[in-house]
Amino acid sequence: MKNNSINTFFSCLAAFLFVNAAQAQEWQIEGAGHLIQHQGDDSFPMAKHSEGFSVGLGYSHYLNNNWSIGTGISYLKTEIVFAAPSIRGTSAEVDTEGDSFEFRYNTGYFEESVQWQSFRVPLTVQFETSGVVRWYLRTGVLYGLQVGNSKYRQEWNNLKTSGYYPEWDAELNGPEFAGFGNIGDRRTEGTVKLRNTFSWVLETGVKQTLNTSNDLYLGVFFEMGLNDMRPSTAAEAQPVEYIADMDQPLTLNSVLNQSQYKDKTISPFMFGFKIKYAFEF
Repeated sequence: MKNNSINTFFSCLAAFLFVNAAQAQEWQIEGAGHLIQHQGDDSFPMAKHSEGFSVGLGYSHYLNNNWSIGTGISYLKTEIVFAAPSIRGTSAEVDTEGDSFEFRYNTGYFEESVQWQSFRVPLTVQFETSGVVRWYLRTGVLYGLQVGNSKYRQEWNNLKTSGYYPEWDAELNGPEFAGFGNIGDRRTEGTVKLRNTFSWVLETGVKQTLNTSNDLYLGVFFEMGLNDMRPSTAAEAQPVEYIADMDQPLTLNSVLNQSQYKDKTISPFMFGFKIKYAFEF
């Protein structure tokens, strides 16, 4: 008897969803502008705000006139920006002749931008009021799949390096082919592999009914990252790294791979505006 009641319940539920599927669905074409911020004690101190955009396709299944569950897919493109008025540091090194020395470096203004592209899939629940003009509130989670490796670009202003040899109490400011001297301005590029992301999203706004089958959404949203995006590889590099190689004595490393920030995270907050054009079925 109990099994019959359970079977009857699920049969009725399945029939309800099937009957309503043809008349309680909605597809949306959406676009959004994003403002990315980095906050919290664990975030990168050099991280700056940046802007981006997303476009996508959404789907909602209405449970009744006011509640719906939704999913979809969207493409996000933006940059993560790091900047500092100056950078300086030292490291213990050994030169090509086997002599130990202290490698010193300093630079003026520094900036690095990391390209961030991902396909994102949401799972959300939405409540909306009744009427021609409706207020809506949408919340849920987003999974972001990174699109390949991310490119980064760096700008170093007035980079200078030297080598201090304590054995002779002497500091060498040249030659440049050995990695010492006034290197000047440098621009470098490279790639890093960002992790896929999880985030929580909250969106609210108004839904304007245009006709019997079309609606226009205008809203604002807040998104909070739930995991660290930085590469999974160990961050062990110096900003400016000396290599005992006359052909290429210096390596300029991404902020994401630098050891001084190994305990920091990248879990950005996003704010923005969103517009959606909906088709009801």
